[in-house]
Order: sequence, then structure tokens, then C-alpha cells
Amino acid sequence: MSRVLASLAVVIATGVLPMLAQQRRSVEPVTLAALTAPPADSTTIRVRNFWATWCKPCIEEMPIFDTLARRYREIRIELVSVDSPRDSAKVRSFWQRRGYASVRVLHLRQELRSDDIDAIAPEWSGAIPMTIIERGSRRIVHEGQLDLAALEALIKSIRK
Repeated sequence: MSRVLASLAVVIATGVLPMLAQQRRSVEPVTLAALTAPPADSTTIRVRNFWATWCKPCIEEMPIFDTLARRYREIRIELVSVDSPRDSAKVRSFWQRRGYASVRVLHLRQELRSDDIDAIAPEWSGAIPMTIIERGSRRIVHEGQLDLAALEALIKSIRK
């Protein structure tokens, strides 16, 4: 047992665990084409939330996505920043400070135009936060801030 603890201490001391946590807190660039591509897997539930660093309701609802990701490991959670592409350093810094290691964070590489909004979800007005819950061809688009109970109810309805 002491060898296991000693090995764990070496892993922690060498920074492997912090490095893994840092990787999950990274911000990945994403294109509109990638966001609008049909899901490759028709059985996985994907929750995709659109947010910005300047959006107070977006920031307030972020902890629910981390809770959801920890509670339901089989659900794919993606948080997509619609901050200006030239603000990528700001988005990365924001996420480093507030990030949750259980979710995947993406930053749109282009300015969001009305045609782009229609391509992502025709029923979306462009207001954020906005969340898409999908499984295969089933899709729910929700504009506005969510709480955990409401999000879980939407996921339950997409599972049916």
C-alpha cells in the first residue's frame, strides 16, 4: 500500500494530474461547419450550450453543465463561446479561472452572423444563453438560462 501511495505522490508531484486537469480546461477552436455537421453517433445525447464571457446568465448557468457532466458521463457536454474570434486569449483566460474539468469548451473561429445562427438552429433568435439537446435526429432548442431540473427534464424528454 505504501508503494501505491508513493507512486501517487510522484504522479502528483510531477504535475501529471494538474496537466490532465489543464487539458480538460483548454479551449478548442471550432468552425461553423463542425457545429452544423450531423452527429456521427445517433445514440449519444449531446448537450451544446452557446455562451459568452460577457453574458451574466451564461456564466450563472455554467455550474449546471459541470454537474450534469459529472452525473451523466454518457452525455457529451460542449460549451461553445460566441465571443469574438479575436478574443480567444480572453476566452482561454476566463475558462482557466472558472473552468470546469468535466465539460468540453469550444470557441467559434468566426463572427456569428444571422446566416450562421440559422445554420446552427433555425428556431434560434441569436440570444444567449442557448442550449441544444440532441440525440440522433431528435433535437430540442432552448433559449434562455436553465437550471439543473429543467435541463434534466429536457434530456429525459429527448431520451423517450
